[in-house]
Amino acid sequence: MREAPTSFANRPFIWGSANSAYQCEGAWNEDGKGLGEWDYFNAIPHMNVNGIDGRQASDFYHRFREDIALMAQGGQNSIRLSISWSRILPEGRGTVNEEGVAFYNELIDCCIEHGVEPNITLFQYDLPYAIACEGGWSNVATADAFSEYARICFERFGDRVFLWSTVDEPQYYSYCANFLGIYPPCHKLDMQSFLQWQYVQMLGSAKAIKIYHDMGLPGAIGVIHHDCNVEVAPGTEDPERVYRAADFFYNRLILCPAVFGSLPPETDEMLEALGTYLYRVPGDEEIFAEGVVDFLSLNVFCRKYVTSWHGAPSSASGNVKGAGSKSVEGQIVAPLFQTAYDSTVEHNQWGRELLPRIMYSSLMRIKNEYGNPPVVAENGHGAYEVPDENGYVADDERIRVIGSFIDHLEQAKREGANVCGYYYWCTMDLYSWINGYEKRYGLVRVDFDDDFRRIPKKSWSWFRERGKRFKS
Repeated sequence: MREAPTSFANRPFIWGSANSAYQCEGAWNEDGKGLGEWDYFNAIPHMNVNGIDGRQASDFYHRFREDIALMAQGGQNSIRLSISWSRILPEGRGTVNEEGVAFYNELIDCCIEHGVEPNITLFQYDLPYAIACEGGWSNVATADAFSEYARICFERFGDRVFLWSTVDEPQYYSYCANFLGIYPPCHKLDMQSFLQWQYVQMLGSAKAIKIYHDMGLPGAIGVIHHDCNVEVAPGTEDPERVYRAADFFYNRLILCPAVFGSLPPETDEMLEALGTYLYRVPGDEEIFAEGVVDFLSLNVFCRKYVTSWHGAPSSASGNVKGAGSKSVEGQIVAPLFQTAYDSTVEHNQWGRELLPRIMYSSLMRIKNEYGNPPVVAENGHGAYEVPDENGYVADDERIRVIGSFIDHLEQAKREGANVCGYYYWCTMDLYSWINGYEKRYGLVRVDFDDDFRRIPKKSWSWFRERGKRFKS
């Protein structure tokens, strides 16, 4: 077993990039991997609105050695990646697929050989199909299946992996699946499922964290939250009430269990106001209390700019067509609040605000309201890109936007926020869920038409130089 840092205080500042299994690995049916929910969903023509799937993705499964070497050359000391649950347990539980274990062992060893610390996420949006058929995260039994899968990963990889995250963005994943309705199972405006999924994911997270701590493994484990820093628009009636409701909807069902070990104290009040309920497990108070995180991963992409509810029914909008659509991100959550549009703020071509100062706001809110736990931040910038004749991309817009976000991260760090690292999303261009491949985030371009050729972008070398400020 290699030696693990005893705390974040003894660990170098994390400076790296991230990806996720379904979005980058490909090899969807190789070496004993079971069917995942996205494999199934994307095979249904009328549901796959852009007609694109992740069966090959970025072919990371066969090319990870090249990608990890590029990360090391680019000055990155860590990678956050996810494990495919159905690659380890093809049916979601039961017999372990040893070929899947062997792949992740090779990947982990490659990272360590290159000085790139692996930070493993156990679940990132992609349930085994067999578990989805049992109701997925609507079924509280999934929390137990997940925690047993987590135990297997801890046993197989915990001697070399010292950073773990249980679930990735449980609120946003549930929102896309149950409220906006663009991820499987595509429920639209299903408030009960939206909240139930978050509850069950955090229940499974708490169970997995307890297992990890009980095993006495050397390292730290946390959860990843898509943070939506709430700001109330001028002229809002009863702004404190609006803020409180929006913060519950976007943040607190994840942050309170993760950091405080309990559901938010306002949960029953909000459930009544929303006219819904949760199926709660008897004794869940003890489960949550024993599943407090060692650190928090905070993905900071956008704020939620909200105002009073104007009386319209609940609704949700998003843009999966990019420049081909004028839709912007927004929600009406009757009868509590709705989002507002700020025309003074720059938006990307998918209708999302580009407002780098929210990195500072989010980190300082976690410092002041949640006890200042160790935080590893993440964000990225998706864009259309046109390479030159050699495949090189001069992505100056990405450098401008992400550079400003990092400026605000540094400001929060100077002012006492316990910021221990930063991941850029993402390592290489990959499958951007329902958006397909035109929406590019990577520091490294993948030429999907030329044998997945890797070409570092301008941002790759910029990111290397920017990282030196955190190492001095």
